Amino acid sequence: MSSVPIAQLTGPLVIGHFFNWGLFGALTLQAYIYYIAFPTDRFFPTKALALTIYLFEVAQTCIATSDAFRNFGTGWGDLIQLDAVGTYWINGPLMTSLVSATGQFFYAWRIWILTKEFWVPSVIVLLSFTQAVAGIYAGVWADEIGHFSEIQTKTYVVTSMWLAGTALCDVIISVTMTWSLLRARSGIRSTDILVIKIVRLTVETGSTCAAFAIIDLVFYRVYQHNNYHLVPSIALSKLYSNSLFAVLNSRVRIVGGRTGDSTAPDPTLTNNGVVPRQALSVRHRQRSKVNFAMMEEDARPSRDTSEEVLDADARSHHEAHEMEQVKVSPYTAV
Repeated sequence: MSSVPIAQLTGPLVIGHFFNWGLFGALTLQAYIYYIAFPTDRFFPTKALALTIYLFEVAQTCIATSDAFRNFGTGWGDLIQLDAVGTYWINGPLMTSLVSATGQFFYAWRIWILTKEFWVPSVIVLLSFTQAVAGIYAGVWADEIGHFSEIQTKTYVVTSMWLAGTALCDVIISVTMTWSLLRARSGIRSTDILVIKIVRLTVETGSTCAAFAIIDLVFYRVYQHNNYHLVPSIALSKLYSNSLFAVLNSRVRIVGGRTGDSTAPDPTLTNNGVVPRQALSVRHRQRSKVNFAMMEEDARPSRDTSEEVLDADARSHHEAHEMEQVKVSPYTAV
């Protein structure tokens, strides 16, 4: 312990906690977007899952922060405190394995809805359950050992099972979801655009989580006498939580944005069918401001502002009517 440069012990902790706090901020924003955009989602399983995951992450952030304060506050300069596992066994392997397993179970359920096949979701559930048990066991064992300088050699096998299992599960989910969604394309342009968007998001989130789990595993196995592996480990649960909320919020569409409907007069956030009443009123006021600015800027004779607003509202009503005609497939009905 004393022969290891102090920066190799404290530096990874600082970076890991910074990542953890930053990702918690992103998670809070995503949770707020989900709350205001999808008031009609069923409580079980979707809203219950989102609430459970967010409360889990609030607890994880508080526990991790208490560890950071112990290392860099009350225990500053104390190498014994720096080497102590503290509550890392809770906010690290234990909570990360539970959060990742919860998200993977949710993906398995969605895959079953899409494919109506039993064997792939069963494999995902089995792998996810295995990695969760391994992660919980690794956490409890780390608490019994009590020192970072010893856990890497003593929990080598079970930690490798946990990280390799969760990475393999993420890869299977990404491949299966991509194949299932591409097969579910309907030929309707608006629906197919949404399918491609979710496919891209599934690949990005799944590959990111798998990559960080693999990086954690590599650091854990290669660097035995420092805390490098704690950089991805401390924030790993936040990656899974943000990925899950990103998929839930993928139904949000910006009408009139860069990738949205170019005929819309102004960018408006919508959830592909259900727009809150307050959002509609804001949208109406924004249209009025946009039309007024256009009249000020253009010297040519133009129609009355009220006619412009009526035309914009008519286009919006027509757009909403078209979306109601599209049968939303299971990948968006959560």
